[in-house]
Amino acid sequence: MKFNRLLLISATCCLSLTACGGGGGGGDSAATTSSVSTDSSAEGAYVGTLSGSSNTAFQMLVLDDGTFWTLYGVQQSGMFYVNGFVQGQGSFANGKFSSTNAKDFGYSPAMAGSVNGTYTSSPSISGTVTSKAGSVSFSGAPDPASTYNYQQAATISTIAGVWNMTVLTGETVSLNVSNTGALGGVSSAGCAYSGTVTPRASGKNVYDVKLQFGASPCALPGQVATGIAVAYAVDGGKTQLVVAAVDSTRTYGVAALASR
Repeated sequence: MKFNRLLLISATCCLSLTACGGGGGGGDSAATTSSVSTDSSAEGAYVGTLSGSSNTAFQMLVLDDGTFWTLYGVQQSGMFYVNGFVQGQGSFANGKFSSTNAKDFGYSPAMAGSVNGTYTSSPSISGTVTSKAGSVSFSGAPDPASTYNYQQAATISTIAGVWNMTVLTGETVSLNVSNTGALGGVSSAGCAYSGTVTPRASGKNVYDVKLQFGASPCALPGQVATGIAVAYAVDGGKTQLVVAAVDSTRTYGVAALASR
């Protein structure tokens, strides 16, 4: 994906690994049980523009099960500054898609919304995200395979080792990934965590992530967040890792990145 020289900046208070302010709980399960249809031609990575918002750019993954993860922000001087992400599960069929369970994790707690749009086998994707904050339109094209190849199988060897990551809130996290996919570490505010990262069973260039939070001062002491990670080459011969995950009720989310 076009995350070259990507920088994460503070959103309206996404989940940090340590406690941050925000409203109450609630929400639905991270794993939706509703029946969805998924057209494989809609799968892949997209980049594009937004209108109707102070955020003007997005980068999106549509996975094999219809789940989508969309980072949004602004593009400035060759850098993508991320202000939050939208996650949900959609129905993709006959050139149209919709989602009634989208969540905007640029807010804390996450803001519920819906998505309606179209896609083509070219491929391209466009539509509108609607929530109580208003409506935002998006239009995107595929990310070039030379930047991020969605069709290439992910491997643990690509991401094994230590990553010094930055979270949306500005907190830093030392993430250690073992050769078997076990992960762990501690944040700059003292939150210990563990978990796993596993190449996605679809054979695509995506990892499934599970984070187990430790005791206080973690934001969700003793709880679990699940999500995805992607890794790709960036300028200077480096590899960049981006992780995004949501808690079991899809009320709070975390996004972080590092390059090495």
